[in-house]
Amino acid sequence: GAVRIHHLAPQARDDCDVARALIEQVFSGYDVNLTATHMAATTLGLLSPTTRFQNMKIGRAFLGVDEQGDAYLGSLEFLDQQPKMMAWPNAAQPVSQIDSGDRMSSADPADLVIMNPPFTRDSLRHDQFSKEHEKKIKAREKTLFANKPVHLSSNGNAFLILADFIRKMDRGAIAAILPLVTATNASAHEIRQFLGRNYHVETIVTSHDPQRIYFSENTSIGEMLLICRKWDDANGGKPPTTVINLAVNPDTPAMAYTVAYAIQNDTAQSSEYGTVQHVPAREIAEGNWGAVQFLSEHLVKNFTLLRQGEVFESIPLGRIADIGPDGRGIRDAFTRSSLPSAEGMLALWDHKTDITQSMLARPDTHIAPKQGKQKAAVRLWGQRGTMLLPTRARLNTVRMLSVRTTISVLGSAWIPCHPQVDGIDNIMQEKNFCAYLNSSIGVLTMLGNRSITEISYPRFSMDDLRKLVVPDFAAIGESAVQRLALAYDALCERVLLPLPQMDADPVRRELDAAVCAALDIDPERVATIRRHLAAEPSITGKRYNGLS
Repeated sequence: GAVRIHHLAPQARDDCDVARALIEQVFSGYDVNLTATHMAATTLGLLSPTTRFQNMKIGRAFLGVDEQGDAYLGSLEFLDQQPKMMAWPNAAQPVSQIDSGDRMSSADPADLVIMNPPFTRDSLRHDQFSKEHEKKIKAREKTLFANKPVHLSSNGNAFLILADFIRKMDRGAIAAILPLVTATNASAHEIRQFLGRNYHVETIVTSHDPQRIYFSENTSIGEMLLICRKWDDANGGKPPTTVINLAVNPDTPAMAYTVAYAIQNDTAQSSEYGTVQHVPAREIAEGNWGAVQFLSEHLVKNFTLLRQGEVFESIPLGRIADIGPDGRGIRDAFTRSSLPSAEGMLALWDHKTDITQSMLARPDTHIAPKQGKQKAAVRLWGQRGTMLLPTRARLNTVRMLSVRTTISVLGSAWIPCHPQVDGIDNIMQEKNFCAYLNSSIGVLTMLGNRSITEISYPRFSMDDLRKLVVPDFAAIGESAVQRLALAYDALCERVLLPLPQMDADPVRRELDAAVCAALDIDPERVATIRRHLAAEPSITGKRYNGLS
């Protein structure tokens, strides 16, 4: 940004004057890391290496617990009080903001807030501190973000609230690099609604390039670039959000500039850089940012229609089924064994695609309560089931996205699901849902509700699974129930091919035919969905190379 402004300055302006104005009056920044503040100052200083700067608004905010026992959250403290600013040690020359924090006591209202916030998950955040100090810091987080649309399972969203606070109230924009799960997780739903209602979410850029799913350095998780501008409703209807899903993520500055220019000028054509979608502002304000889930626009469109109930009469699975317990509780309460225990408990623990290859699965381990966990184990054992859903899936090798077992089990990578549709036998329901979720429409349903940390290795939280769009069999009728149950019985022991081969999989095609007949769906529509799924980079694990 600094270089761009510098280049846009009139040629008649002296470079030293431009650089001094930018560094002393225009740019300000805050970080808790000394190295990061040094790097920012050095980078800005390189605009004019011969210029001596008397002011530099780069502040080092204290994160931790001070000598008085008070906890501070770095620059996030702007939301409630003045952050505790720290001096830079051994400054080479007297620069007032570097020597002390006196003049950094308040944040400058900004026209543009740029950030790449930390987004460490709750279980790891602040582990660098002692247990006592970590407890105080997390208590301070809860106090600071009470009644704000922030879920502290990850702290990345907290910085969006800070950006909103720093932005000039009458205008301003936010540009941030965030984990891609911010667009998909249930825990980030409130922050999506907050941004969608208060801003024009102008652009979202994601990477569907398995070789580079991120934009930041030193990370391996999927990320998105988010650009929001303050919107005054007096200006009229809010424009749609442009969502760009990159097929190839640039790995050089020159290529990145070319792609950025294409995006800025609305020339990022699908065949060249990625796919471009325009999502209505209403969808964005409701927190529905699912356009990031697929590179294929066709898949995004059809998943949206599924979610809206326009393909068949549908219902969220969580409204008609009990789901749980999740794998974390099982791993905490049970231990595995290759030999039977006194309790005789069994589990489908792993999701090994070289073993679990058909809809009818078999337990893969004995389990027993851990010492001291007997009460929890008995309670969890009471929730075992014969239909299971995955908690994670390696998409380039996975075959099954739902299984049934002949006996009730628990799972680690699998979660029991107990459908409870009035008037339909429980076993019949399980067969129906298992057949549906392993059809192409079912795969689309599952992947439209995934949490993407790695695009080829998604997680399915309890909230994700509860949102799954499934047929409302009570409304659709008994004939559909019978047809899908018969399809399950005929195919449940047949081996399905891995998802990248689903378009050539005879079993998947038979499942699709049964689903189309039962739910009155055009077979050509499902065949097209199947072809697009088989070509998705998240499923193949490779850069997009066209339909096979």
